[in-house]
Amino acid sequence: MANAEQYVASIVEKYRVQVDTGSPAHCAADKILPLLKNWGKQYLLGLTLSGAYGKNTAVSLVSHVDVLIALSPVPGMPMKKVFWNLFEYLTEQNLRPRTRDVSVQLEHKGFRIDLVPSCREHNQNLLFNKKTGAVVATDLAQHVHLIANSGRQQEISAMKIWRERGRLVIPSFYLELAVLRALEKEPFGHLAENVLAVMRFLSSRFEKAVLRDPANAENIVSNDLSADERDTIADAARKALYEENWKKLLW
Repeated sequence: MANAEQYVASIVEKYRVQVDTGSPAHCAADKILPLLKNWGKQYLLGLTLSGAYGKNTAVSLVSHVDVLIALSPVPGMPMKKVFWNLFEYLTEQNLRPRTRDVSVQLEHKGFRIDLVPSCREHNQNLLFNKKTGAVVATDLAQHVHLIANSGRQQEISAMKIWRERGRLVIPSFYLELAVLRALEKEPFGHLAENVLAVMRFLSSRFEKAVLRDPANAENIVSNDLSADERDTIADAARKALYEENWKKLLW
């Protein structure tokens, strides 16, 4: 298992996004901030590096850095309209954005930057989920704190690599919560064994597991995928376990 441990660690390191103020990803995000300030105008409360970057689970196969755009409520503009207004603004700037579930992603100097528009209300972030069409009330700072202090960042990064390599559909926060659930009783510091433990969870318990947003229990994160989509994830995990080949599981 020592060789497996080294191999998995090397793959995680291969795609790991460096997190510090002088990192290339951080500098790429800094270049976008003036545009975001111009867009938010008097409603802008702050711009914060967040998401996977803030959690230290960002892998270059997905995005390099996430920027949370906190706004005060905009009169006459619900979150859905805020979301699409940001997309239209970036399009007008010739940045060729693309939409994801709760973010607008663009590429700048070879870096993928996820921009998450939100309105602060009652100490929560209101987000628009494009996939469900719903407005979600949560606390992204709490999400960052939970994952950044979980001690499971390497396992989460490995599972994100597996997801991207397998072209599987599962929102990152859903995947993060699944990893934490799978590893509740597992020891720390055993990366390869823990990745297999997550695979066993996905293959056997994931489809029926109810995972709630720790910042708002009314948000059932596991509802973000349909039963068929959860089944696809479970099937992929079973196949990975059956093959028992690390180079086909992560590369």
